[in-house]
Amino acid sequence: MASRRKLKRDVGYVIGDLFTECLITKEFVPGADKAAADDLMVDLLKMDNEFITRISHTQPGEAKQYYRAYYKDFNAALQNIANKLNSLKK
Repeated sequence: MASRRKLKRDVGYVIGDLFTECLITKEFVPGADKAAADDLMVDLLKMDNEFITRISHTQPGEAKQYYRAYYKDFNAALQNIANKLNSLKK
């Protein structure tokens, strides 16, 4: 891990890109479920807050295990969001 600041920035960029994709899908894809897109955007904002906050709360001596679990949880949440985003387009 390079630094917490860089990790927070990267998390923000990834979630911001997904938020933008959701907004574009909602506005410009015909037949997209607008209510589900709004719910997904709310979920993305909550996810951003949760994962940015979790970066700063490590236990001394347990950083490696903590960040391994963090990356695993983050990737699972991203996969879940990506699946929901793909279901909006159908």
